[in-house]
Amino acid sequence: MSSPTHFDAIILGAGSAGFAAARLLGSHGRKVAMVDKGPWGGLCILRGCMPTKTMLRTSDVVQLIRNSHELGIEVGAPRVDFPAVMARKDRLVKGFQDYRLEGLQRAPNATMIEGAARFVGPHSIEVAGQRYTADRFLISTGSTPSVPPVPGLREVGYITSDEAMRLTALPESMAVWGGGVIALELGQFYARLGVKVTLILRSKTVLSREDADVQQTMEACLVEDGLTIVKQTRVERVERHGDAKRLVGYSGDQPFSLDVAEILVATGRKPLIEPLDLEAAGVAAPGGAIAVDATMRTSNPAIYAAGDCLGDYFLVHVAIQQAEVAAHNMLGRSPTREADYRLLASAIFTDPQFARVGLSEREAAEMGQEVLVGRYDFADLGKAECMGKGAMRGFVKILADPATGEILGAQVLGPEGSDLIHELIVAMEFRCTVERFLTIPHLHPTLAEILTYPAEEIAEARAERGLAVLEAFGG
Repeated sequence: MSSPTHFDAIILGAGSAGFAAARLLGSHGRKVAMVDKGPWGGLCILRGCMPTKTMLRTSDVVQLIRNSHELGIEVGAPRVDFPAVMARKDRLVKGFQDYRLEGLQRAPNATMIEGAARFVGPHSIEVAGQRYTADRFLISTGSTPSVPPVPGLREVGYITSDEAMRLTALPESMAVWGGGVIALELGQFYARLGVKVTLILRSKTVLSREDADVQQTMEACLVEDGLTIVKQTRVERVERHGDAKRLVGYSGDQPFSLDVAEILVATGRKPLIEPLDLEAAGVAAPGGAIAVDATMRTSNPAIYAAGDCLGDYFLVHVAIQQAEVAAHNMLGRSPTREADYRLLASAIFTDPQFARVGLSEREAAEMGQEVLVGRYDFADLGKAECMGKGAMRGFVKILADPATGEILGAQVLGPEGSDLIHELIVAMEFRCTVERFLTIPHLHPTLAEILTYPAEEIAEARAERGLAVLEAFGG
């Protein structure tokens, strides 16, 4: 008779990655334990993707109302019932959480164990004083906000994205410290609801890893929405100044001081692994992130890892892919599977949205790889003009191999960018060339037809070079 404390696999963290692995392992007859300190549901549902996108819908509609005069609609200034906004968010998140909990409870051959886990050996963990063992482990404990160790910050007080989604009243002013995804989404949200927002950047620009045209366009859109952007800022201390919270430091070579009602620290996230005692399990975590090979196996052959705890992409769909790869290999199936990031895609749900897949111009240059680039502005697209000024911000860009015409990357900065990018993800999955892409019918007038214009630009550039053009269906 098997021990009630021994499992074929134990999964630490029951978010999106852990849930995906548990379903796969359990459906193949493995006895699985999911360990989570609670509340159950995972970062995406409780404090990430779903609550933020619910909130952003409100601020997007507020902006549509403000711009409705362009469409011949005259209304008064919108009044935002902030408690109602947050109540709607809480209601939807509760529904998402209940649905996930139901899925966890129905997962085949799975046991849910609530509590904080720590390793006490290479094949054993302890939860609330109880020891559990397993043949295989998957670590998918996610991430937590990263907060700079600035003197006075903790004493004066601040919020992270977690608390920013639980505010009960709008502050008069807010410093949003950071220039990445979380900072831009929440900064624009609060600015559109009437908060005086100042973005504090450590770098020279927002989205420091993206192409210059993306950075410049995004910054212009944020400034148009009323955000103030302070660049190359080094915050040296935070102090109380009357009722305000004051940030003090340097912006470039100039002294910097800013008084605000609230400070939102959005300087990134870091793997949540400190409570696990990885050393006891023989799991290497250089630089505070778990190291894995392409099969998602750690330095302990019995332990795998997936998701934010790896400290790389911080994307739900990537975490799920990694967990499914890990689960396949934990089953001992042959051949083993490896994670494939050729189609790495991401999106930022600002307005305009920014989505990308594959190579960017910056990355191609760093790799020394020649690419052909085609670009087209939404301002020149008929459907965007019909939709109004707000839909005309941004552009699409496609990168292709000069010799073959194969699409190597794409970016959409504009309306519904997170949806439009999927057409190019599919095209890249099948290693589509720009010439083949141009044979795909696109309805008119639509936003999607904008994708044909940069493809056409690249095809024409290839033709001018005298390169062979693939036949539409000849391969």
